[in-house]
Amino acid sequence: MYFLSMFKTLKTIFLEKQFRLKLFWTFLILIIYEIGQNILIPGIDKQKLTDLIDSQYAFNLASSLTAGNLHQFSLFALGLGPYMSALIIWGAFSSFKSFQLDRLSKNKSHLLKMLITTIIAFIQGFVIAQEVTTVSSDSVLNSTVFSASFIIAIILTIGSVYLSWLSDMNSELGIGGPGLLIIAGLVSNLFSGIKIFFEEYLIYFFNFHSIVFVFVIIVGVYFLLMIMVFMYQAEYRIPVEHIMISSEISADSYISIKLVPAGAMPFMFGISFFAFARYLILFLSSYFSLKNSLFDSLLKNISLSHVNGIVLYLIVLSILSFAFAFLNINPGDISESMQKNGDYIINVRPGKQTEGYINLTLMRMSTIGTFYIDFISVVPLIIGLYNPVFTNYALYLGVLVTLVSMVLTIIDQVRALTEKYNYDALLPFFDKRGF
Repeated sequence: MYFLSMFKTLKTIFLEKQFRLKLFWTFLILIIYEIGQNILIPGIDKQKLTDLIDSQYAFNLASSLTAGNLHQFSLFALGLGPYMSALIIWGAFSSFKSFQLDRLSKNKSHLLKMLITTIIAFIQGFVIAQEVTTVSSDSVLNSTVFSASFIIAIILTIGSVYLSWLSDMNSELGIGGPGLLIIAGLVSNLFSGIKIFFEEYLIYFFNFHSIVFVFVIIVGVYFLLMIMVFMYQAEYRIPVEHIMISSEISADSYISIKLVPAGAMPFMFGISFFAFARYLILFLSSYFSLKNSLFDSLLKNISLSHVNGIVLYLIVLSILSFAFAFLNINPGDISESMQKNGDYIINVRPGKQTEGYINLTLMRMSTIGTFYIDFISVVPLIIGLYNPVFTNYALYLGVLVTLVSMVLTIIDQVRALTEKYNYDALLPFFDKRGF
């Protein structure tokens, strides 16, 4: 059955004109993304960059999980992190009705989001540039440290804003939206890590113990992937009854609520916002003369290698997990739609009671999902307090979590599109004359 379903999906992909057009745009956007990842920024001291990545773990993790790559200091090094931080800030301000952001047009709200993204990207780019720039007589950027940092920050800002625009274009014209660019970045970072891992244990330190260790890691990763797939695929189904429809047909109708309804969004947005907080403190401390003691205290308390920072990170993840769960599934909208269509849940009154029932079920699933996300994200950091090596493992664990979630999301989107195209009998306007 699985192979038959896969064959039908592939058949739809290659036969439907609109699907092929979406694949074309997605492929084109991926090519542009790959080109941008290989446009290296000059004037960078590689040793300083390595030291920065080692000392600022949140920077590296945020970049890796948002289609960026600080190791390869390119045009898209910042990734979609600034855009995600901007969305969090926008969502926070939108919750206050006094700002009346919900009354803005779609174009104006998008313009403001991109403006916030630009500001955040510049702050992040400027802080990084100050730490890694090299200025000498034979430097490509033969200027002062400030002007060199400013130029590099502008380049990084342009790259981040352009990457955000590419993700929007893929959402509109292609398949996968921002998730596809994130997957491309994750795969690139993951393969780099795998290459380093095998070189270290099977080439430089090759012995019987290293072979056993590599085997254990491979088996462990396999079972970990199976658990992740199960957690993101598992769902709770609320049976729904339809008026004037046969009970045999309506028996297959249900409201699906995932075991992890927020997906990997809390992880990506949380680490992006956490990294931005560190960027902002470093930026302010350099140009607004914050006292060194206050500056050091703030940085220490939001460090992922410190207890206070881990606790704060746990709180941020938990809040975002519940927020994204209720953003992805709106009990009020579902209840209203069911009431208009005459649908109902057995032994539950339509309207407010249905909304409350869905809300309670979603809250229970969100609690399980939040515990899962917190466990996966925080446990390696806690172990890292006693053995710093495990802190690096949290990066690859986060990459796996995000990769699994993004891939499954895109698979669901492709299936939804193929199902839509399979209803061509109900859509007479659908053009099937070929590409």
